[in-house]
Amino acid sequence: MKAVGFDLGDTLIYYQNVPLSWKSLYKQALVKIAEELNVPYSNDLITRAENVLSFYNTRINPRDYEVTDTDIFISVLAEWGVNSHSVDQVINIFFGFFQQQSKVYADTAIVFEELKRRNYKIGILTDVPYGMNKSLVLKDIEPIREYIDVLITSVDVGFRKPRPEGFKRLWKELGSESNQLVYVGNEQKDITGANHSGMRSILINREQQQKDWNQQVTLGSLTELMDCL
Repeated sequence: MKAVGFDLGDTLIYYQNVPLSWKSLYKQALVKIAEELNVPYSNDLITRAENVLSFYNTRINPRDYEVTDTDIFISVLAEWGVNSHSVDQVINIFFGFFQQQSKVYADTAIVFEELKRRNYKIGILTDVPYGMNKSLVLKDIEPIREYIDVLITSVDVGFRKPRPEGFKRLWKELGSESNQLVYVGNEQKDITGANHSGMRSILINREQQQKDWNQQVTLGSLTELMDCL
C-alpha cells in the first residue's frame, strides 16, 4: 500500500453536540443569520428557510449529485426576500454556528504522524454538508492540515459517495492505483464506494455497533490502522 484515504466527518473529526442531521438546530442557526443581517423574521419565514435546508439535507433526502452552498443559501435568502449579495456572509454565519463545535479525534494526529513517518501519502475524500465550500472545510482540518497531501470534497467532484468519481480522483491525485490504496470511513457509502472502486475498505466503528457492510477490515479506533498496512 502506498497511500491511505479517509472520510472526514465522524472519521477524523466531529462536531461536538451536533447530531448527524442538523435539522433540530436549523432554527438557532437561521435566527442567528437573521439577527446579524438585521432581517425581521417570523416563525413563517424561519419555517420556509428550514424547508429549503431540509430539501438539501442528505440525511432526509439522499442524492448522488452535489450542489454548492451558494445555490442553497441564495434559495434561503429568496424565501426571505433578501438580496443575494449577502450570501457569502450568510454561508459563513451558518457554518460557523456548527463549526464552533469542531473537534479532531485524539487518535487522528497520532496516526497521521506515524503514517508520514512510514512515507504513506494521506488523502481525504469527504461528502460535505449543504455544499460547504473548501475554505470552510480547511478550517475543520487546520490542526491536521500539515499531514494531508490531497483534499477532495463532493463539491469538487460534483457527486457524492458511493459514486465512483471521487474515489477515482482520490487515487489519481495521490499518484497510486486503486489496489495500492486503503480507504477508511464510518458509513456504508464509504465502504460501498471503496469496494466498487477496487480499494481496500476499512470501517472505523468507534461506537462498537454491529455493522456489516462488506468491509474488509473493522477498526475500533484509528490507532489499530497501523497493524493493517
